[in-house]
Amino acid sequence: MRGCHAGAGRATFSGMPRPRPFFCLLIVGFLLLATGCATSKKKDYPETVARFLLEAGPYEAGATVRLPRSGTIIQVAPKTYFTEYDIVSCTAVLNELGRSLVFKLTPEASRDLFRLTATSRGKRLVTVVNGVAIGARRIEDPLSDGYIVTYVEIDDERLDEFAKNIVSTSVDGRKELEKRNK
Repeated sequence: MRGCHAGAGRATFSGMPRPRPFFCLLIVGFLLLATGCATSKKKDYPETVARFLLEAGPYEAGATVRLPRSGTIIQVAPKTYFTEYDIVSCTAVLNELGRSLVFKLTPEASRDLFRLTATSRGKRLVTVVNGVAIGARRIEDPLSDGYIVTYVEIDDERLDEFAKNIVSTSVDGRKELEKRNK
């Protein structure tokens, strides 16, 4: 019969001796200390992960995203083409059509952007932040300079801080990736 048994001065559970409370606290304390040392510095900004998806073709599998303000629904391919690790900078700018975000990509991602946009004319490149679609731009010509300009459906007063958080998240993410790869 298995279960909790009172033995000669010591309780057991399922045939195993019950650990002493001090020993348990010691182990928990050690684990907390070990995990605290393994974590990176505390971030002083909200993590803001930007990624880019391509609109799916009519016969391609994909997921549906909806832009928050306009309600535009876009079917996107399941592959993420550019991630937070590909972003060098992000700036909120004002131009003749309103406020937008300008993303500068790494040299490697810039080459991939050119190839992708050269073969995907007419489709939309969708900007997703923390899993939520915030903007899309139609691909008219190949983008050869490594910049993606996207009009986003975010309040203008939040846009500068939003761009700053995207850059901080991307820079810290690349640093952590480099540490892991060493």
